[in-house]
Amino acid sequence: LRFLCLHGAGTNSDVDSTNSEFTDPISEELRKDNSAVFHFIDGEEDSGPGPGIEGLFEGPYFSFYAWPRTCTTEDEKAVEEAYKLIYAAIEQEGPFDGILGFSQGATLAFQFLSQHAKRFPYDPPNAVFRCGVFICGPPPFRVISGQLVCDEDLGKIRIPSLHIVGKEDEILEHSLHLFELCEGDCATLLHHGKGHTIPRDKENVMAIAKAIRELSYRAV
Repeated sequence: LRFLCLHGAGTNSDVDSTNSEFTDPISEELRKDNSAVFHFIDGEEDSGPGPGIEGLFEGPYFSFYAWPRTCTTEDEKAVEEAYKLIYAAIEQEGPFDGILGFSQGATLAFQFLSQHAKRFPYDPPNAVFRCGVFICGPPPFRVISGQLVCDEDLGKIRIPSLHIVGKEDEILEHSLHLFELCEGDCATLLHHGKGHTIPRDKENVMAIAKAIRELSYRAV
């Protein structure tokens, strides 16, 4: 499978790859049998560094849109620009079999799939991507009067999906909510014992690689 990968807020594609979140060791394991390859794109919004990034990795730092999102016109325009970025990547670097996102990237991946289904209701569910991997990501939300409010009328994602969540992640509840917004028969949940991160220990790497391989079988 070829995955289009979306990084978290306040990072960039180089941080993701040099941080070994995907490239090493998970990608190395998947490359052994050509199960999956990853293609990264950067968000276009200048951003401060995300949690745990400052001091470890050099900037510039990017987000796909302001995070957390509010109700301003500027925020909505930024989200639309993020959709255009994904469509451009598909046109220029695709086709892709799946979309994969971490944190904000997972939220954006879900948003994109949901909005495409609404805007092109006669397209089959797998018109742009045949599967999705969502890692430690909440559903699309806004901050209103200091409260996190999930967007309404999101609909269900009806392609095979894998949801990787951290048992110690402070947004675990919200990541589980995103899992519930995907078609039950098509969605698989995988817990790891860590926080808001993609684990690198051998046990979790093997479990994640196995789950992605199984996803590839379901996406065919």
